Amino acid sequence: MDKRTEEAYLGKARHNLKNPVNAILGYSEMLIEDCEEENLDDPITDLKKLYQAGKDILNAIDTNFDEKALNDSGKTIAKIGKETEFAIRMPLNTIIGYSELLLEDNKDIPFEHFHSDINKITESGRLLEKELKTIIEFNVSEIKGLSDQNIEHANLSMVQDVMESIEPLDERDKKSGVIGKILAVDDNKNNTNLLKKRLEKQGHTVITANDGREALVQLMTQEDGIDVILLDIVMPEMNGYEVLKFIKNDKRYHELPVIMISSMDDTDSIYRCIEIGADDYITKPFEKSILDARITSCIERKQLRDKEKILMLELQQERNKSEHLLLNILPADIAERLKSGETDIATKHDNITILFSDLVNFTPQAQDLSPNRVVHILNKIFKSFDDLAVKHNIEKIKTIGDSYFAVGGLQTDQIQAAKNVIEFSIEMLETISRIDKNTTEMELKIRIGVHTGPVVAGVIG
Repeated sequence: MDKRTEEAYLGKARHNLKNPVNAILGYSEMLIEDCEEENLDDPITDLKKLYQAGKDILNAIDTNFDEKALNDSGKTIAKIGKETEFAIRMPLNTIIGYSELLLEDNKDIPFEHFHSDINKITESGRLLEKELKTIIEFNVSEIKGLSDQNIEHANLSMVQDVMESIEPLDERDKKSGVIGKILAVDDNKNNTNLLKKRLEKQGHTVITANDGREALVQLMTQEDGIDVILLDIVMPEMNGYEVLKFIKNDKRYHELPVIMISSMDDTDSIYRCIEIGADDYITKPFEKSILDARITSCIERKQLRDKEKILMLELQQERNKSEHLLLNILPADIAERLKSGETDIATKHDNITILFSDLVNFTPQAQDLSPNRVVHILNKIFKSFDDLAVKHNIEKIKTIGDSYFAVGGLQTDQIQAAKNVIEFSIEMLETISRIDKNTTEMELKIRIGVHTGPVVAGVIG
């Protein structure tokens, strides 16, 4: 068995040992809570002893089955298992013994699952013994003779299967394919200097800060932005947790990836940081390749979000253009009804004032002009009419060649709308006269017709 597979088996062994311990802790903790709710004080003392024994076993497993345990040339997995067996003998006896006492002394306890949960704790203790025995009997030098050993084949075969599926890291894998701008924050200057050197070798741009306030100043003064923050927790002036809260509560920065790097490995610290938005939490001392992978992952996600924002902005701009075009040919309320999915739209209106206008002899005069010049003149005229329509609260319906069609009273007081249309008409005449004076290619005059009465309006086609 090569070193890599042996280390993987060590991790698998640690995992298998922790499973029954987690069950012991979980069931004892829930039973304590249930007894407290029922005001049952007698079992709580013994249950707490079960829980503490489980914590002691977990601590022994973490200590003995550390990832670097095999670095000692004299250590083997079997020896580590033997040391662990010795270390947990007393707390394991506590668990078995007190579980039996709890069953004997609490036969009439009011909730049904009490006895079944205590039995599960006892079973977990026995399973832990069995797992340790398997590890102690593990013989690295006699892999082919595993069938002669009193151990389970499944664990090793699963580990070997995984090792065959996962290629080992080499130098090419450790080089980040994604680069970005990183803000490294730690109160220890040696730590920030080391991070800066390491990450800049990979192509990243690294800004450093040595307390929380300095970190926020750096964040706010970087014109081209930061891609990811590496943030320590224990710092003077303003600690990392406060910096994280500030970032995640600020709309400018709340999507910025933050990786917490701290020597604090307690559950409360990790939980609270993840709860308020930290993207990851790495405990010191950290494995360089793992940190690199997590930085790359955070930068990739941020860059994807940035691209998405650009695409969403472009999409919104196109929607605005489409909206503008739609409002150029339809009243706003009709446009909204169309967008909401209505198809047959028709409404009867009483006393609507309609205006039609057309330019006198425009078509014959336009024949001698270039198309661009014709469109330029019409655009100048109709743009002026559009501005007047807004001024007088008139609804432009459409232009047809050199004709302009508008109405008043669709959404406003109909009597006032009729007056507005007349005023609009007068200003149209004045506008044409002014444009005509500055146009040499043709003579511009306009005819305007206005009528008030009932209409049926609808969207056709």
